[in-house]
Amino acid sequence: MLKPGLLLVGLALVAGCSSTPSSGAEPSGSPITVQSCGQDLQLKAPARRIFVVDNDPVANLEALGAVDRVVGATSRLDPGLYEQSTYQFFEKLGTTVAEKNATGGSVVSQESILATEPDLVIAADVTVDRPALEAAGVPVYIPAAYCGTRGAKLAGRATFDRVWDELRTYGRMLGTETQAEQTIKAATGKITGLKPPARGTAAAIYVSSGGKVLSPYGGPSMVTPIFESVGLSNVYADVDKRVFDVSSEDLVSRNPQTIVLLYSGDKPQETLKAFTSATGVAGLAAVREKRVITLPFPYTDPPSALTTRAPEQLTRLLTGLE
Repeated sequence: MLKPGLLLVGLALVAGCSSTPSSGAEPSGSPITVQSCGQDLQLKAPARRIFVVDNDPVANLEALGAVDRVVGATSRLDPGLYEQSTYQFFEKLGTTVAEKNATGGSVVSQESILATEPDLVIAADVTVDRPALEAAGVPVYIPAAYCGTRGAKLAGRATFDRVWDELRTYGRMLGTETQAEQTIKAATGKITGLKPPARGTAAAIYVSSGGKVLSPYGGPSMVTPIFESVGLSNVYADVDKRVFDVSSEDLVSRNPQTIVLLYSGDKPQETLKAFTSATGVAGLAAVREKRVITLPFPYTDPPSALTTRAPEQLTRLLTGLE
């Protein structure tokens, strides 16, 4: 399984919806220009037929009332993250698993995308042939977290401004700028209105290879501002990498008072078991004092509307430790 650096979950081809989605957009009489990995991306009008590669765009589309504009997607939605109507829509859309590449991700063909007649594709840089799609008249938006070699990656200490920037960009592409600003205002209010349940240090760890690989998230990860919003300090905030591998000895030396295990799918207990059985972690005070909790990975990265709900979710989990 590909570790979530560019979290590319099982890619799929979807039978596209033939009718034009009904979501209303604010009037736009001129082309729309946004930045995508350092390049100008121009849409003739607000996007009405969207092909999404992986699930990461879904939270922003849901927040802006544009789920029904999706005409093609590539994987099933992880449970417990979205509104029931969103699950129903994607279930009706249907998916077919595509071939996976050597790193565990997948690539969707240009022909498969064009068959859905999209007017916008949202995808990571490595999953589609961007020049070919644009030559065919289909603009491709690459979220900032997934620029890869096309423009600078997100670096430096993360803040919630990264979420607000993405939502505003989606608002322009969808013609829903007003709703984007309302969403930002509401999310900001919820985050600042939280009463932090904890004080102390923490580490967010993604566990893979049955506990043999421990991958914490550093300063550029959204984990850092999420932790800060609930009164925690990321012990790896000084590392200018979004995600990286460490030894159990390094983790023990930083001695976080709380461990937050990030997991994909619907089996958090498997992640918990893999971590607690990993060599060396028994030396952690967080393990001995049973201050190890699990949080779905999509709440943390990439920056999205889901990220704004992470502080509330984490507050509930931390309260359960008291």
